[in-house]
Amino acid sequence: MLSFLAMTLISVVSAVVTSRLYGVHIIGQFALVSAPVLALWVLSTAKEQSALIREITVLPPRHPRVTQLFAAVFTFSSGLTVAMSILGAIVSWLVFRGPLHDPDLVDPVFVSLAGYAIITNTGWNIDSIFSAFVAGRQLFWVRLHETLSFLLLAMLVGLVWHSVWGLVVATIGGSLTALLHRMVLVRHFVRVRVDIVEYLEGLRVLPSLLRFGLKITPGGIAQGISQQAGIWAIGLVSSVGLVGAYSRAETLPGRLQQVNFRIVEVLYPTLVARRATGDGDGFDRALIDTIRYALVGMLLIAALCGGAAKSILDIFGPGFSRAAPALELLAAYPALATVTVAQTQAFYAINRPGLTSVIAVARLAVTITLTVVLTPRVGITGPAIALLAGYAAQVTWGTIALVPALSKPLHTIWPRREGLALVASYLVGLEAATVAERVLPGITGLPLSLLAGTAAYVSVAIVCGAVNARDRDRLTEAVGTARAWRDRRLAEAS
Repeated sequence: MLSFLAMTLISVVSAVVTSRLYGVHIIGQFALVSAPVLALWVLSTAKEQSALIREITVLPPRHPRVTQLFAAVFTFSSGLTVAMSILGAIVSWLVFRGPLHDPDLVDPVFVSLAGYAIITNTGWNIDSIFSAFVAGRQLFWVRLHETLSFLLLAMLVGLVWHSVWGLVVATIGGSLTALLHRMVLVRHFVRVRVDIVEYLEGLRVLPSLLRFGLKITPGGIAQGISQQAGIWAIGLVSSVGLVGAYSRAETLPGRLQQVNFRIVEVLYPTLVARRATGDGDGFDRALIDTIRYALVGMLLIAALCGGAAKSILDIFGPGFSRAAPALELLAAYPALATVTVAQTQAFYAINRPGLTSVIAVARLAVTITLTVVLTPRVGITGPAIALLAGYAAQVTWGTIALVPALSKPLHTIWPRREGLALVASYLVGLEAATVAERVLPGITGLPLSLLAGTAAYVSVAIVCGAVNARDRDRLTEAVGTARAWRDRRLAEAS
């Protein structure tokens, strides 16, 4: 939670600073340059990292098998990423010189693809080791390092080089320094050296890992395409400036998606362990309460961002508020995304990875169809509507499919009243923030809008019963732990 909150706060500050420094046109260029890299992120994987985590979660740190499997998975991942980078470079050259009519962005795209293949992908592979051993502390410091490095480099380069290259250099530079940090910390969990016999043993096991991962891969690709469809659609029918405005409307919801990565790092190995020991009640609690707690925060932020959309985008500078109607809708999608991510980890844990791909492809069909139909007709809100509709379809199907895997009926683990209380909190908070923004519009009225929305949201959540006995017990335990830590520190100081 600390990692998510810190990274989100710094990322939002970074987005505001870079938007002010570079302007809406360059931000639009960077969104287009980043699109092929984000496509590469989902196309250059057979979900081998998920299969690796599944295998090594039950092993002790620095176990020989951890090194064997990591070396094999890293070899495959690097080879696949390089191959897909080359393909991505060819496609980008054709698209940017053709339909997008922006050949000046080809070189930044090539450099960004190379940086991802060599540096960023290596870091992602190392993170799978941290995730398998639930190394939240190490992940926190690495992510903090990477986020701050990007911000510092973007500011320094942007002051002397007002170009999309500044953001490209900052992205790759931040990933590089964080990679060095990762390589130091990961030595606590995996042996650095591996002999040829161990390496060959890992390669021998690799096909069985890939069989699991390949069942997930179509779903990952479908989700990635669904996520990026909006940028491409607006880029094809509108100006680069509008692309920049839409990309910043996606910024805060996109940063909120960081919580999904943090959830996966902790929830997936937990569900695997619960399933392996036959702890059905523990499996249910871990899954459902993860969804509940994530939704509490996500829906609050969705209500605030949706109600104060124009004021928030005004912070980024001139031209960005054109995307306010899109932000009103986009603010809600991270809440749905959180549910789908948790459901996906549950399907992995119960060994039904193939179903996640089927559901994700169905979501892709809904999203792409609506994006193509709506974008030319309603403009910047078209992709946002399509994105929400796709997520809603995925959540519905995933819920229906997961209910039989729970040890108890869903309504006993998560009573309907608690779920409806969250929905009511979101709607009332959204309306309160919207009314406050109308009373005092602009950046000056933003604090009032955020305060009104928060007060309304929290009040309705408490009154309508969104908090249950498990929540109160955990809060009491957390307070007790904090007091014990404080007393221990005071005793040490004296």
